[in-house]
Amino acid sequence: MMKYTRSAYAVQNTLAQALGVHSAQECAKLLADISERFDAFREAMPHALRGEWAAVVVLVNNWHGLLDDIMESAAGEAPKLVQRTDHGFGIVTAAHRVSEEPIRYLYHLISDVPCSPLLARFGQDIGVGVVAIDAVRQLLPGFVPLNAEQSMGWPDLPIGADLTRYRRLVDMAVRSMEPPLARVKQLFALNSAELAQLFAVSRQAIEQWQKSGEVPASRRQKLANLISVGELLDRKLSPGRLPLVAHRRADAYGGLTMLEMVAADRDAELRDLTERALDWSGTA
Repeated sequence: MMKYTRSAYAVQNTLAQALGVHSAQECAKLLADISERFDAFREAMPHALRGEWAAVVVLVNNWHGLLDDIMESAAGEAPKLVQRTDHGFGIVTAAHRVSEEPIRYLYHLISDVPCSPLLARFGQDIGVGVVAIDAVRQLLPGFVPLNAEQSMGWPDLPIGADLTRYRRLVDMAVRSMEPPLARVKQLFALNSAELAQLFAVSRQAIEQWQKSGEVPASRRQKLANLISVGELLDRKLSPGRLPLVAHRRADAYGGLTMLEMVAADRDAELRDLTERALDWSGTA
């Protein structure tokens, strides 16, 4: 049987109602009607907490999308408190000014979501929605935080979870919300033809991926590894140094350059070597 998916209007209407409830329990009950909206969180969170970059990206993207949906609903329900700006939304502050800073603060909260007692109570799907609604309510003048009644305490994390690595990767993902192919080109100073060589495709294929915003499933892990290596080294090196380092041959790579490692489909090995080197140096 095909799974029934609520319309965008139904999702917005439910989120608007959730903003006005009196308890976390009421909020969770409402969000259960649009439970499919939170499936991606349940699927990605265990992998993200183990430090898998691709899952972190999925989690961050879906969290941002959820917050945007909530802001859209809040702007309709409380237009004097949440207003549209040139870059999205702004929230009225205690000094009665419209600021986009609260939105940026909310975007980064995904780092803390897995540790929320609300998640322990309502799960890694609907619970994420409850956390988001509660976080937004806390920033709106006149609203009160959701009452979770008795706390369930610290949630059980999956075996192999590494919160330090997870938070680091979330920070990287939030800072690099631009399209992944564009981010790789920027990090390594590559043109479309050079990027095509790394993926063993034509330049036209790369340009089509960029235009459509879709990278074939068979190439996504390589893309994720490239971004992970690039982001880690970009934080370590002086500005502008990464492209030079990426073209430098090294004994650690068997005399190859980083980019030659990627072209040879040894991107996972490169990522592992990079992570271990930075963990050892204590500067990642």
